[in-house]
Amino acid sequence: MADIFISYSRSDRTRCAAIRDALEALKVSVWFDAGIGAGSSFDREIEREIEAAKALLVLWSEASAESDWVRNEARTGKERKGLIAVQLQACQLPLEFRSIQAELLPDGAEGTDNSVWLGILARIGDLVDRPGLAEYARLGQGGSLSDWKRWLARYAADPLASGVIDNIVERAMPDMRQQLASERAKRAALEAELAEHNDASRAQSVEVTTGARELVRLRRELDQAQSGQREAEVELARFRAASGSKSGVADSGLAGLGIVLDNRLALYVGGLLWFVAIWFCWGPLKKLMDGYGGLGDVFWLVFGIVALIAPAVIVTMKIARKRRALAKEAEGQGTGTVLE
Repeated sequence: MADIFISYSRSDRTRCAAIRDALEALKVSVWFDAGIGAGSSFDREIEREIEAAKALLVLWSEASAESDWVRNEARTGKERKGLIAVQLQACQLPLEFRSIQAELLPDGAEGTDNSVWLGILARIGDLVDRPGLAEYARLGQGGSLSDWKRWLARYAADPLASGVIDNIVERAMPDMRQQLASERAKRAALEAELAEHNDASRAQSVEVTTGARELVRLRRELDQAQSGQREAEVELARFRAASGSKSGVADSGLAGLGIVLDNRLALYVGGLLWFVAIWFCWGPLKKLMDGYGGLGDVFWLVFGIVALIAPAVIVTMKIARKRRALAKEAEGQGTGTVLE
C-alpha cells in the first residue's frame, strides 16, 4: 500500500517522476500509473490504489486541468479529505477545486528547501503521520548538530531516524567512521588469512591421509610378499624332501629326478634302465662264462657296468629315497605337521 497516490497528466510524466523520486528519498512510498502492468484493468487498479493511499497529490497543469481522469481522481481525494494540490505551471483550475490552495511549484524545486515544496511535505506529513518531514527537508540544507539532535528527540519513530543517527555520529566523531572502516578492513584481512590457513590445513590433512593410505597399502603388499616367501620356502622344503637332497645340495647328477618325474614314470624309467643294462651286458658275460670270450667282451662288459648298470643303481636308489620321503610327508600331513 502506497502512502501517496499522484494524479497527473501524461504530458507531465517527467516532472511527476522527479517529484516521486524526491518523496521516495524521504522514505515516502508513492504510486502513479506508470506501474500498471500489461493486461491490467486500468480503472479498477487505479480505484484500488486511490482507496489504499493515505493521500492524493494532484499535479495541476493546463493539460491535467482538462483531463477527466485527473478531475475524477482529484474529486475522490477531496471527498476523502486527503487531497494535496500543487501547480506545475500557472493555469486555470477547475471550478470545484479553486477553493483548495494549489501553489505554483517551480521547476526543479522538489527535493530542496523551497517554501512551496516544504509546504507540500508538511501537508503530506500530517496525512501520513510523519510530522517531521518538512523540518527534515529544511535541515537537510545545512542544519546544525544541535538541530539534528532536537529533530531526533521529537521524531525518533520516523523512518528517517536511523539516517539522522548516522549523521549525528559522523559529525560528532568525524574520525570514528574512518576508524570503523579501518577496523572492518583489518577484520576482513584476518578472515581472509584465516581462510587461507584453513585451506592449507585441509590440504595438509588430505596429504597426510593419502600418505597414510599409501603406507597401509605398502605394508599390506609387504605382508603378502613375506607370506608368499614363507609359502615358497615350505614348498621348497617339500621339494627337497621329495627329491631326496639334504640341505639343498644335490648328492648326484640325478638329484632332481624325483621332482621332474612322476612316481610311476620314474619306476618305468628305472625298469627300462635295468632292462637295457642286463640286455647289453648279458651277451659279453655269457661268452666269458662259456669260456670263449675275448678281450673285446671284457671291454663291453665293463662299459655296460659303468655306463648302464651304475646309472640304473643310482636311479633305483633315488626312487627309493623319494618314495620314503613322500611316505614321510604324507604321514606328517596326516598328523597335522609340516615337513621343514
